[in-house]
Amino acid sequence: MAKLIMFQNMRETGQYTYFFFIFLIITIIPDTVFSQQNFDKTGIRFYEKRELNWGAQFQLNKDREELITDVSKNYEELSFGEVNFQFNNRRWTFLDFKQEQLVIDFEVGPILGNGNWSDSNYVASRTADQTIFGLRLYGSVDYINRYYYSNKSFTLVQINAFARYDIYSRNSEGTAIDSNGVSGDFDVKTEKSKLRYGFMARAGWGSGRLNPVNHLMLADYLFDKYYKGRTFSKEESDKVVLEIEGIKNGRTLIAGHDNEKESEQMLDFLNQQMFLTRPDGFVREWKFGEFLPRFSGSRVEIGPFFKYYNREPDFIYGGYIQYNNEKYRNYKWNRKFNVALNYNWYKKQDWMRAEIELGWSYFMMLKNQFDFGLKYVPGITLNYFENIGKLNHAFIPYVGYYSQLNESIRINLELAYRIVQDEQFMLPGPEFSLSVYRSRY
Repeated sequence: MAKLIMFQNMRETGQYTYFFFIFLIITIIPDTVFSQQNFDKTGIRFYEKRELNWGAQFQLNKDREELITDVSKNYEELSFGEVNFQFNNRRWTFLDFKQEQLVIDFEVGPILGNGNWSDSNYVASRTADQTIFGLRLYGSVDYINRYYYSNKSFTLVQINAFARYDIYSRNSEGTAIDSNGVSGDFDVKTEKSKLRYGFMARAGWGSGRLNPVNHLMLADYLFDKYYKGRTFSKEESDKVVLEIEGIKNGRTLIAGHDNEKESEQMLDFLNQQMFLTRPDGFVREWKFGEFLPRFSGSRVEIGPFFKYYNREPDFIYGGYIQYNNEKYRNYKWNRKFNVALNYNWYKKQDWMRAEIELGWSYFMMLKNQFDFGLKYVPGITLNYFENIGKLNHAFIPYVGYYSQLNESIRINLELAYRIVQDEQFMLPGPEFSLSVYRSRY
C-alpha cells in the first residue's frame, strides 16, 4: 500500500513521466549519429580491452535494511563475512566518439554474520540479537556509455542492476512484547531465505574527457629504462604510443595473444621505424602493465537519476552534478580529485549528499599498483527546506593494492574505514575485500 501511494503521488506531480522522458531521449540516440561526426584526434587516446576473470574473493562488510508499511516496521543490521567464487566479464571501449564500459559479475559462496533485528506491528513487537550462516548467490550488470558528439561534449547513459539470493540459518535471542504489554524472552533457530534486488539509471550531459593513459605509461617506462638520457620529441613519443595501442587493442578474447610475438613486433618497430637498439629482456616486461584503465584529464556532467531497491528506501529519484579530474604525473604516479553532489527525493523526505575524494596511485615496475586517499561525505536532510536538519560528516580513508603475480594470476586488496558522525546516511566500520583470480584477455 505504501508503494502504491508513492507511485500515485509521483504520477500526480508528473515527476516520474519527466524523468522517463529524459531517459528515453538519451537512450534512443544511436551510435552512428556520433560516429559520423568529425573529431580532432589530437590528444585523444584509444583503449580497447576485454577480460574474463575467475577466482576466489573474501569480503567483510556491514549492512542494514528496513521495510515499512502502514501496519508494520522491520529493521535489520548485520556485519558479515563471505567467501565466494567470482566470475566476471569486463569490457572497455574508449574511442573518439564514445567511452563505454560493461561489467557482468556473478558470485556464489558461504556467508557468516551477526547483528540485530526488530519487527513490530499492531499485535506484537520483537527485538533480538542474531547470528546467521548460509549461502549467497549474487549477480550484477554495470553499464556506462558516454557518447561524444565533439571532442569534449557528450551525453551519458548509465544502468546498474543487481540481484542477491540468500539461504541461511538464523539463531535469534531476544525479547517479545505482545499487545497487552506482556514481555518474554525467546531463543529460536529458523531457516530463512531472502531475495534482494535493485537497479539505478541515470542520464547526463557533460563536457570534458578522461583519456586512458595505459599505453602512454608503457612507452614512458620503456624510454626511461632502456633509453635513459635520450630526449624524445612529442612526435616520436606519440609514434611509440600508437604502436603499443595498435598491438594491444588488436587482441581478441577468443584467439588470445602471444606475448613473445607481440614484444617481437614492438622491438622490430623500435629498431626499424625509430632506429633504436633492441633492449634485452623486454618480453619479460611486455606481459605486465595490465592495470585497470588509468586516466588523465577532467570532465563535468549533470543530469537526473533514479534508484529502486525492494526494501527501504525503495524508490529514490533526483539530480546530480559531478566533476572528475585525474592527472598523469609519470609512469609511476597518478593523482585524482573528484567532487559529486546529489539531490535526493524519497516519499516525504528529501536530502542532499556530497562526496569529495582526493587520492593517489603509485605504480611499481609495471606489476604493482598502490592506491591511497580520503573521501569526505557530508549529508543533510532538507525536508523541502521547511525543517532543515544538521549537517552530518563522514570520512573514509582507504588503501588498495593490485599485483600481477604472473601473466594471468592477479591479486587485488581493498580496505576502507568509515568514520561517521551520525548513522543516518552511512554505517560506521570497515570494508575489506581480497581477491585472487585468473585473468584471460
